[in-house]
Amino acid sequence: MSAPFTVRSHQVLHLLAVVLAVALPRSVQAAACCLSASVFGVGRLVVWEDAAVGMSTTYARGTGRWDSDGRWHARLLDSREDELRVEGWGLLRLAEEWQVFARAPWVVGLRAAPDGTMSTGQGPGDAQAGVRWELLSVGEYVELPGVALIASVVGPTGRRPEEATDSLGASATGRGAWVLGLAASVERTSLPWFVRLDVGATLPLAFTRADTHVRQRYGPGLQVAGAAGREVVADTLVIALQGALEVEGALRVGGQRVPDTQVVGLSAVASASWKLSPHWTLSANVGTDALGRLGLARNKPERFSGGLGVRHGFF
Repeated sequence: MSAPFTVRSHQVLHLLAVVLAVALPRSVQAAACCLSASVFGVGRLVVWEDAAVGMSTTYARGTGRWDSDGRWHARLLDSREDELRVEGWGLLRLAEEWQVFARAPWVVGLRAAPDGTMSTGQGPGDAQAGVRWELLSVGEYVELPGVALIASVVGPTGRRPEEATDSLGASATGRGAWVLGLAASVERTSLPWFVRLDVGATLPLAFTRADTHVRQRYGPGLQVAGAAGREVVADTLVIALQGALEVEGALRVGGQRVPDTQVVGLSAVASASWKLSPHWTLSANVGTDALGRLGLARNKPERFSGGLGVRHGFF
């Protein structure tokens, strides 16, 4: 006797999408999938790509910091807390619904104190790798949003602050801890617009500080980001705006919770993506943490940043 026939939920979604999309032009569906592929961060592959590689450069200027009570303190006169980050990344399609990605940053720090002391440092930042599972690809069916799950891991390849080799800590390039992450992304496209919601959670693992030899763990984190964008020039130029909320639990040292160490941050990024050819795309962005001045930020530096990137898709 044959096994009973079962229908999984994602199969139902695919079947429904096929029915809804039968009468829709394929050219419209193809255009929709490209809108946000390279607007923020590593991004994703479009439906016809097998792989993509890219590089981005971001310069961030420190302007102040929020304390544990949410009070903002401006950067001291004649002091600096700047960072240059150069990041290489890659995306590879394993199957129609599965993509893997990796990114590796190089970080250059610049610090200056009011007394005239200045120091610089550089080194690899914390690298990340992950996998993306697309239940429904963006633009696959016009009447349904794209839905994806992303699992990732951050490795402690950067230099922790207490391991800095200079007096002002400019040579610190990462947090130096393993971090597990899980996120969901939902995106809806209606040409020439798209909107996207990303929700993620992170779980840092414990590590032993090199200076005190005490076990320490950063608190679990929650990240929520909403984005909207518009295709300004068909198949060429896309602009977008993203707002993000980041929350991190209290630090634990030696198994004990450290009071007033929770982190809250609000940020915004405006970006543009310009497709030079079917394979090459340029991107630019400006960002700020100044939304924290709305009163929510805690234990967070304020920075203004600008960046440029280039992407090459293989198909």
